[in-house]
Amino acid sequence: MSNDLNESAAITFHENIRFLAREHRDIYNKLLAFDTAIENNMYNNRYELIVRDNYFDVVELSSGNYLYNSSSKEYASLASKSVNFKRDENLFETFKKLPIEIDTEHFIDIAPTLKYIKNNLESKSEMMSIKKFIFFGVGLGTHITGIDKKINADMYLIVEDDIELFKLSLFITNYDELAKKSRLTFCIFDSNEEFAAKANKFLSDKFYYNHYIKYFPMLSHSEEKMKEFHLRVVSQSQNVFFYKDILTQYLTPLKYIDENYMFLNMLCSYENTSLDTKPVIMLAAGPSLQANIEWLKPNRDKFIIVALSSTLNILEKEEIVPDIVTHMDAFESSTAHFDRLKSIGFLDDTLFFFSARIQGSVVQKLKKENIFFYENGTSYKLNIGNLSAACVGSTTYLMLLALGVKELYLLGLDLALDEKTGSTHSSKHHFSKNLDLDSAHTHNDVMEFSKTVIKTAGNFQKEVFTTPAFLLSIDSINTSSLGFKKETQNVYNLNNGAYFHNTISKQPKSIDTKTFAKIDKKALFNELKSAFTQNSSSSMSADELNLLREKLYHALGLREKVAAQSSYYFDTYSEFLGSLVLLFSRLTNETSTIGYDISLILQEYFKAVMTFVFDFFNTKELTHTDIHVKELNTLLCEALLRILDEYTNKLSLSVEFQERDKNSIY
Repeated sequence: MSNDLNESAAITFHENIRFLAREHRDIYNKLLAFDTAIENNMYNNRYELIVRDNYFDVVELSSGNYLYNSSSKEYASLASKSVNFKRDENLFETFKKLPIEIDTEHFIDIAPTLKYIKNNLESKSEMMSIKKFIFFGVGLGTHITGIDKKINADMYLIVEDDIELFKLSLFITNYDELAKKSRLTFCIFDSNEEFAAKANKFLSDKFYYNHYIKYFPMLSHSEEKMKEFHLRVVSQSQNVFFYKDILTQYLTPLKYIDENYMFLNMLCSYENTSLDTKPVIMLAAGPSLQANIEWLKPNRDKFIIVALSSTLNILEKEEIVPDIVTHMDAFESSTAHFDRLKSIGFLDDTLFFFSARIQGSVVQKLKKENIFFYENGTSYKLNIGNLSAACVGSTTYLMLLALGVKELYLLGLDLALDEKTGSTHSSKHHFSKNLDLDSAHTHNDVMEFSKTVIKTAGNFQKEVFTTPAFLLSIDSINTSSLGFKKETQNVYNLNNGAYFHNTISKQPKSIDTKTFAKIDKKALFNELKSAFTQNSSSSMSADELNLLREKLYHALGLREKVAAQSSYYFDTYSEFLGSLVLLFSRLTNETSTIGYDISLILQEYFKAVMTFVFDFFNTKELTHTDIHVKELNTLLCEALLRILDEYTNKLSLSVEFQERDKNSIY
């Protein structure tokens, strides 16, 4: 019998190798590299595949321990029995729990749908099918085929950190056969970066099946990738940015355009200004700012100081006047950064780079001629550039690279927690809080975007503690450093925080500031203000007005598609769900400047609500589906029409204003 098993295993192995070479070349190449390492004595085999009592097992050569130590067939059977269709065991909840009972304008487009689903869904009901499933740990893969026979999922994410174990599974588990009916994503011997990219794609593909994603963890497999996947779940765009906020913020720039505020051109050259010739220090409110404030104070006139608005309370106290202040947060609470100043006169000789999405309450506090807007996300202005990054810190960093700063120093941009206190920011920061560093060593069923503690590479030490929110910003900075920073630009990371790619780690006290010339700050203010003003646009051009009209007409066309959807009759709930997928594609597939803004807004709305709808109809013994289809289609279409009406009404008013303005000129 063992000969028959060995022969069958050899056949399965060769079928798998051909399959991987054809469909998953990255995994095939990793296996080739692994074999080469063995041949060159760079790696010694740790395991041996053996036959025990008519089943396969794996023995660890160094210890003699077995992977299963019982029938791998029985293990597969037990694993299959442990998987169920309940909504409360071994699963990731990928949705954000919203306060739908609060009857406010902010939730008007989503609350009615979620309330209807909640009122018509039994609390202990089970799922009818499982569309997506994750295996953390492969072993020999017998449990994979066993569980597949039970759930027959459409998509599997297969995670194994030990490439030698995965290779042994190729003798036992026929992935080629499994792939003929299910889509397989392999995460084998992946770095965290490789795994994150695959996990994000697994989540984005057919996202409407994500509501509950079941998984099976082998006890022998590390929990690291499980925690990393959880991080990807909470970092999904719809869990970080609410569609209603995006809608409001994407319409706000029209107000500043209509009021003739200056919009800075970030595509032109500033090489003849002080930004090109003098050292620039960017200040953020991380713990390293407070820790190095005594170094900064005597050197304040040696740098052009670009400060995030969150640092203003600290800088005013230390009498360090920033030359440029950046502000991006569009929420009313962020006005506290300015409200806490003892005197707004502290900023009389300061220039401001503001996101065109921010609250008017901040803008009204300052001199109009000192404010320069930039677009981030939107594209109402042409040929002046716009910025897209995770937060004000990463956006400011990208902006300074775009403006051509040659010598850039980063201080307070820790994007990490204080190693002693767990503090997220300097103690004077308005939103500073302390987090539990010990929680970084455990995997929790519930992961909160702003409170969970994880590890990342450190600037002056191997690892530092950070949060999912900070990690998004770190990734954004790394993307800018690798994709936008020129070889002629030097960036010095002075923080006792996260490591950034393509930057130079440097302790502040090691900088020889004696060689830096003192900067005349009044002359600097006048020079930069003149350069920025000359390279700004303060009115809407004819081409920009035409673009605004095209945006309006495009959105009105989308409205017609939603109106048509509202009148459809569906024979089955499956037909209804299919129509939602098609509607999503039709409303969100525009990537041009004309339709990108509204496509993104609608995409985030669909992502926030659609998994609830799909999960609702994926309920065993759900009755009256024809009534549910009609009600939910009506609720969804009404919400989409409200979103589109708000968008088109604002654009229409701006078009009318600009047309009147231009007619009055002539």
